[in-house]
Amino acid sequence: MKEIILIITCIVSFAGKAQQALNDSILIPPLNQQVLDTAVKYGIVISPTYESAVCTEFVIGVLGHFMGLTSQDTVNIRIDQPRENLKEVYQQIENGSPYPTGVVYALVSKGKGVEICDPNQVLPGDFVQFWYPNSWGHCGIVAKMDLENKVLWLHSSYPSTEGYGVQPFHMPEYSHFVRLKE
Repeated sequence: MKEIILIITCIVSFAGKAQQALNDSILIPPLNQQVLDTAVKYGIVISPTYESAVCTEFVIGVLGHFMGLTSQDTVNIRIDQPRENLKEVYQQIENGSPYPTGVVYALVSKGKGVEICDPNQVLPGDFVQFWYPNSWGHCGIVAKMDLENKVLWLHSSYPSTEGYGVQPFHMPEYSHFVRLKE
């Protein structure tokens, strides 16, 4: 029995190291690396607490290091279009509106980003906006992904990190990604 446990432990350890080596071998575009470095360097300044800067304010704060944002850009990132209630966002999702994609819509419509439609092409340093069905949404910067288990690790602002932090999230079907253009 001890031998079986030892073999299983070795296999799990090897698999974990193989996955880490795969993550370490990903070639991250220079601009994506700059986005990650900016998130790490300024994250706690941008969002010292969740109450002072929620996820959209964190994304706006990071993007502000790369471009000037208009008031319309921030409205688009915040998904702050006129509506009576949150149900209208889910109606927009069902109707294929670009507004619920938040940061994706903001960067693509400004000509500063390229939407990534294939999750296999998403890299660390890309931005994401997702919504859980009829529940809540979130945005941030991809730190890493596990597509097999549908897990995203994001640089963002969130209640459980009490502001800026990196945290895993289950990746729902409605997840949209964008990469800054050089």
